[in-house]
Amino acid sequence: MTISTYKILIVDDEATTRDLISSVLSSKGHRCETAVDGAQALDRALAETFDAVITDIVMPEMDGITLTREVLKINPSLPVMVITGFSDEHYYEDSVNAGASDFINKPFSVAELLARFQKMMRDHEISNQIMAREKELEKIGAEMIAGVQHDSMQRVAALKKEIESLRKNLQAGHAA
Repeated sequence: MTISTYKILIVDDEATTRDLISSVLSSKGHRCETAVDGAQALDRALAETFDAVITDIVMPEMDGITLTREVLKINPSLPVMVITGFSDEHYYEDSVNAGASDFINKPFSVAELLARFQKMMRDHEISNQIMAREKELEKIGAEMIAGVQHDSMQRVAALKKEIESLRKNLQAGHAA
């Protein structure tokens, strides 16, 4: 089994958290870029392509919920993990409603971060495979319909010719 490497945007106004997440994911072969707030992160997301975003919720300039909504406008299938030091239930609901793929509370262990990140990315890859297969099925279905339509049109044309031939024979029989 091959392990994919990803380009990840890590967004947190706390340098310690940004550096920890970046260090942990970089040690697994991922390329990490950081931003200090949602506004800076959105600028990066508009200029570059990322495979995932990990963002804090409470930040100056633009919070993580707003950032999640905005990056998903750019790339609707982008996996976004939201992290927060606040255990308020509405943050979780807001994150899910904004389209976040996962939610993790601070403090978190390195093992929990890695497990959740890997699951989020695996789910994303499976979702992409499902969408690709669905498109493949749609294409095959369209080709089959087109083939059936073509065959039907040929059969109809042959039947029309046969009917015309029979009419001519009928008319020739009546004339004789």
